[in-house]
Amino acid sequence: MQLIPQAREALNLLEKKKAREKEKRFVVEGEHLVYEAAEDIIYVLYSAELPAAAWAKKKGIPAYKVSKKVFELLTSVETPQGVLAVVKKPEYSLNDVLANANPLIVLCVGIQDPGNLGTIIRSADAVSAAGVLLSKGTVDLYNQKVIRSTMGSLFHLPVVEAGEVKEIIKEFKDKGIKLVAADAEGKNYWQSVLSGPSAILIGNEGAGLPDEILKQCDETVKIPMPGKAESLNAAMAASLIMYEALRQRG
Repeated sequence: MQLIPQAREALNLLEKKKAREKEKRFVVEGEHLVYEAAEDIIYVLYSAELPAAAWAKKKGIPAYKVSKKVFELLTSVETPQGVLAVVKKPEYSLNDVLANANPLIVLCVGIQDPGNLGTIIRSADAVSAAGVLLSKGTVDLYNQKVIRSTMGSLFHLPVVEAGEVKEIIKEFKDKGIKLVAADAEGKNYWQSVLSGPSAILIGNEGAGLPDEILKQCDETVKIPMPGKAESLNAAMAASLIMYEALRQRG
């Protein structure tokens, strides 16, 4: 099947993380995400005459029509809407997150489930957090499942692939940011004072946060579960703590 260069590039970006890193581009699919990515769109590919395709043309964004068979190669959903965009990666750094006067930050340490990471980013957006940091070993931010789960929040706040967690923690300590770790052994999360500069650390779904990381945190907090559930997923735990911070901040 012959592909136009734009479709070939989109396919390469979808399939290869190295291509995304080299080109600093990624793909978003569906009308909602195309609209959300507006300022960062390089071009649009579409197989149906949807409002988003017409909108892109009106905005002067290059838009290329492809056949349904070609679009099926590019989609990762069962019932595709028929429109996607290749977009520039947002350029954020740790300094962008720390520039906030009273930051609420979420640090994801080894989160592996794309849905969890996407939901954490969405919740952080909802509470107006300063940003979300991803340590080395966390699922790829530009995984299609992560992108879909953010529902566009990826474009609303800094989300930074920040590297080694030890270096991030050192930066937090230098800036006087309180480190609050989510862990089964801790006080109830609403007992933590989160009204000042705070970073919430969320660990791997199965293993949690490593002991050496927990020892460096100012305190640990838990989500009490008097019922019979064994655990909550990482995104739900992070969201509860974020909303407690929002409550305390008025």
